[in-house]
Amino acid sequence: MEITDNKGKKLWRPSWKGVLITLLVGSNIILIRMIEALVHKGQSLNNEIIQCNELRMNLTQSSTDQLRDRENGMMEIRKKLCGDTSEELGGCTVCPDGWLRHRENCFYFSSGKEYRTWNESREVCEEMGAHLLVIEDREQQEFIKRFSRLQTGQTKDKFWIGLYRDGDGWRWVDGGLYNTSLLHLSGSSGDCVQIHATAGYYKGGCQSSKQNWICQKRSLKI
Repeated sequence: MEITDNKGKKLWRPSWKGVLITLLVGSNIILIRMIEALVHKGQSLNNEIIQCNELRMNLTQSSTDQLRDRENGMMEIRKKLCGDTSEELGGCTVCPDGWLRHRENCFYFSSGKEYRTWNESREVCEEMGAHLLVIEDREQQEFIKRFSRLQTGQTKDKFWIGLYRDGDGWRWVDGGLYNTSLLHLSGSSGDCVQIHATAGYYKGGCQSSKQNWICQKRSLKI
């Protein structure tokens, strides 16, 4: 479109159609660039998702492999510790080296010149995660008598157990009450109890007398 100025000189003036076309073309170009950017971003996001899924699958497989290796290792340890026993498939109960196992308990018999007072013996057991012997029933009682003789080889040896005078009565170190029908105490004095390999249970001075001792704790299930 042409127009003239006040001196009659011709001037060019764009038509509104041309402006509109230019704007539309420019808008289309911008829109195309935006679409291309979104497509590229979508592809990048999709690649990241794929990589995350692959990483998760690798981690899952690694965890599965580690779990399987750990289970296989535990089975080997169980076979070595349990041996060829009927308990092997479901595991077994074990005791530390130097301890004897009877049912669900482990027992430690001090030997040689390991003589201590009752209080000292109690502290030693606690340091080993145990407590002085608590007689629970007659079967356990017979087991203790039998092995106390075998352990020392001398029937005169004595062992501190976890029975002591608490006020006017007697109590076990685990809080249980003394059962007079299970064992009988001999001796006229003393606030702590010792077992003689063949002669039964005797009162003794908790601090004045030093003897061997017997510790007890639960066995470990593996």
